[in-house]
Amino acid sequence: MEAIIDAFNLRFTLVYMSVALFAVILINEYVYKRKNSDEIQNFLLLFYALVMILLIGIRDKKVGTDSERSLIYFTGARVIKSLSELKDIGTYFISMFARKISDNYKVFFTLNAALYVTPIIIGIRNLTQKNRFLVFFIVISMFFFKTMGINTTRQGISFSFFFLAVTYFDKKKWLSIVFFIVAFFNHASIIIPIMVFLMSTRINNLKVVFSIYIAATVLSLVNFNLNELLGKIPVINVLVEERLDQYYSKGAKVAYKTGFRLNFFMFNTIFAVIGYYTLKSIENIEEHLKYKRFYVTYMLTSAFFFLMFSAAFSDRFGFLSWIFIPFLIYPYTQTNQKIGVINMFGVFFICFFLFLIFNLK
Repeated sequence: MEAIIDAFNLRFTLVYMSVALFAVILINEYVYKRKNSDEIQNFLLLFYALVMILLIGIRDKKVGTDSERSLIYFTGARVIKSLSELKDIGTYFISMFARKISDNYKVFFTLNAALYVTPIIIGIRNLTQKNRFLVFFIVISMFFFKTMGINTTRQGISFSFFFLAVTYFDKKKWLSIVFFIVAFFNHASIIIPIMVFLMSTRINNLKVVFSIYIAATVLSLVNFNLNELLGKIPVINVLVEERLDQYYSKGAKVAYKTGFRLNFFMFNTIFAVIGYYTLKSIENIEEHLKYKRFYVTYMLTSAFFFLMFSAAFSDRFGFLSWIFIPFLIYPYTQTNQKIGVINMFGVFFICFFLFLIFNLK
């Protein structure tokens, strides 16, 4: 089994390295030679999207801790008599649809991979005017990209539709809401960034955001139990009871390090600082307002993440803030000038080293 997993990891790394090679060449063309390479980038974007779909889709079911578990509806190992039995119904409908096509589990994996990658590609095209392949490089550099593709696949599809919904928010709000709903039905935890993103449109004062960020940090330092507070709020207590109680159980806490996590706090704060200086440097009013929503949502979901340090498996809540990192750094792909103290080459090295740190252990 280890050989199968190692072989997949090697293939994934080689594909990523080829993307990184093209990225650094194209960045050099854009930043130093001032050359437009959009036609080449659009081709590379579609080509590597297909490569990623096939790479993730035709993997062995031993690749990914939860891969075999995700097949329970597809194989019929679990039969559902009522939709009320389901927590995240997206996987069920995907399983039933894939089963009608073939009884080969790789068809199910490939369909999942297509639903994971395709919305991201469409979202990138919505979000940007140029250098779309470079934005794709940023996204696949994130340490959660491979994990959500092969392991937490429900969360991965939820993220991709959330990503797509965010990019439609200023263009077609009704379509954005539809994709938010699709994201929620694939993984209910995405409701947190959805609600925060929608609220961010009404937050104008960054001092309030910074105050919440600092307060959450202080509360995390004293091991504040957020679950107890949420359990006393009507309606909210029903939504979180089943999902959060398991993270606060004694057994879970024994198996996972709890308490203030300095490494996570520093990681999120680095991008909070980058995002702040990026926001200050954006002069276009429309772009500034759009980016401000991204930044506010990242800061508030980070604050929520810090409050969850007292729970087991808090990194699962970190994902809810980390999904905004590509949004925080995509503006660097849209200019060949520095934003603050770094340019696109600086972003390349940040992304490249993130990949190396989390994937080449």
